[in-house]
Amino acid sequence: MKRPPLPVFYISTALSLVVLGDGLIYTILPSYYQHLGLVPFQVGILLSVNRWIRLATNHLAEHCYRHYPSNLWLIFALCMGSVVTAIYGIAHLFIIFLGARILWGLAFSFIRQAGIMTAVKSGSSAYLGERMGYYRGINAMWRTLGVLVGGLCHDVFGFTPTLIALSLLSLVAMPLGVLSQKGVKRLQVPVEKDLSGKGHVGVICCGFAVGLVGAGMIMSTLGLILKEHLGDTVPIAGHSIGVVTLTGIILGFRFFLDGIGSPVLGSIADRTGRERSITFLFFVGAVSLLVAVLHPKTTILVIFVLIFFACGTTLWTLLSSQAGQRGSRSVASFATAWDLGASVGPLMGWSIAHFGFPTNYIFILGGTIYIVGAIISFKTFGIEEVGQ
Repeated sequence: MKRPPLPVFYISTALSLVVLGDGLIYTILPSYYQHLGLVPFQVGILLSVNRWIRLATNHLAEHCYRHYPSNLWLIFALCMGSVVTAIYGIAHLFIIFLGARILWGLAFSFIRQAGIMTAVKSGSSAYLGERMGYYRGINAMWRTLGVLVGGLCHDVFGFTPTLIALSLLSLVAMPLGVLSQKGVKRLQVPVEKDLSGKGHVGVICCGFAVGLVGAGMIMSTLGLILKEHLGDTVPIAGHSIGVVTLTGIILGFRFFLDGIGSPVLGSIADRTGRERSITFLFFVGAVSLLVAVLHPKTTILVIFVLIFFACGTTLWTLLSSQAGQRGSRSVASFATAWDLGASVGPLMGWSIAHFGFPTNYIFILGGTIYIVGAIISFKTFGIEEVGQ
């Protein structure tokens, strides 16, 4: 493995700084919303509206970058992210909070578009999986550390001072954004490929599947599934831990994989073949979910859920690489498909529980969708790889 290119380091660090406010909202709001005069239904809207708005703004961001090329789009989006974090801290009305979340969805579309394309343009295609892994991993490490420190500061200093301080800290993202684009100006921009082709459709379908199952269904219902299978407490190594603690450990390891594992897994895929790796990872992810539900013992369940998350992390890295190689419009389509899946997934997972079906059905449905993803990816990327 090589060290991450400086443009990738700068853009991923900039993203992690401006996304701190969003991360803390997900951490703090579920337990603090009453102090802000909100009701549970409003919390649900606030935590999801940014993803829904991105379904419209992802292609807007791509259009602006392509037709009016300028680094000012990125700088403006980073500045908007800082302002939105400050609004979180001072907002005392639902409508103001809602407006801020909509603005954040818009800003994130511009930042993510620039981030993925920066990783694509920062070197040769031979190491694209590794670079995309660094982009995801560096962002995840800084973001995880920031959320932990931010949560501690919230408990010590309070909601408003913490959010205002994070807003000021995130202003550092703007000069980092400028530096990230200086490193890629001399590099060739990928040629836009035919968006009506099978490869483009395959990237969209696979991106939707990864967002739907991993970021949507499994992430949102994991605690519910563990509680039904294992109860309120779980015996591990002679000690009992709460199922909430176990859920936190598993999700924490998932974020650890994003941070540490993404560059390693991306580098391995570069060497073994990114296209064939996509099909393999879909298949392994499907088998992991189905084995976990067939043998719901604590150790087996945890191990195979972690294997599933490792597959999902690498799939995002490789699929975003595939989209980046096809050009900026493909990146916007992939991002929109992933956002749509991540938005619909929780609704599907919790609907299964709401209507009284066994939570096993969540894993079974997720595994089935991954099998479909494996078939689509084989017909798309497998054929492409043979033709190269």
